[in-house]
Amino acid sequence: MMMYKLSPAQDDRMLHGMLIGEVAERRGAIGCFRAEFGRDGREFITKWADNQKHLNTPAFKKEFESVINFLRDGGSEPPFASRKSLEAFCYAIPDSESSTHFGLHMVRTKGFSYYFHFEPNSGDREISCYAFDNRYLLPELAGQHALPDKCYSTLPSSGELILLTCGMNGYTLSDVSKPTPEENRFFADMSNKIHGVTRAQEEAMLAGSMFGWDVPAARPWRYEPDGRPRPAPPKRSDPERA
Repeated sequence: MMMYKLSPAQDDRMLHGMLIGEVAERRGAIGCFRAEFGRDGREFITKWADNQKHLNTPAFKKEFESVINFLRDGGSEPPFASRKSLEAFCYAIPDSESSTHFGLHMVRTKGFSYYFHFEPNSGDREISCYAFDNRYLLPELAGQHALPDKCYSTLPSSGELILLTCGMNGYTLSDVSKPTPEENRFFADMSNKIHGVTRAQEEAMLAGSMFGWDVPAARPWRYEPDGRPRPAPPKRSDPERA
């Protein structure tokens, strides 16, 4: 059985709630899990609701089941074994004696992040978990889903070095453009990296300058880290019950 550890996480409302539309997309929200322990305090009654059904993949389902099973059955004092186990875990949190609900805790793996919120004896919300796809969430937390003020790129038609300005249509030819597209690509990559601009941000800036800043292609989360476009998500964005 894989081992997972609950670690304190920043109590940020952006990671605690049912997310829909563009907000769910840019943060990689997969869905919400809730559980309660029933009348005897040892049942485990669960519910799940999708944020983005297309992210609820077999790989995610397999790992999520592994995480919940470990927190319920693994280790010497699994916090989800019973209501009393959860209460013991919660009241071991510093400054928790006078609280009826508790700050976020997190399990983060290579592919996914799970944010847990606990409210023992609260009915169907004794355990709440909000699951995220790290391909979207980690760049969002790092501020890489915002457009930079400026960045370098290369003109698709000629490979010339250009400067892009957020909100401005078109581009400015750079006076340090090199003779070959390869040299200009290298210069753009190095300069953008120095200023903390990712390739996804650059591609979004290029699309915005060409097609308008409100088009979906002007969103950095629509690109892989290497700048390749990601498949467009399904148009339906309302939470769905699994």
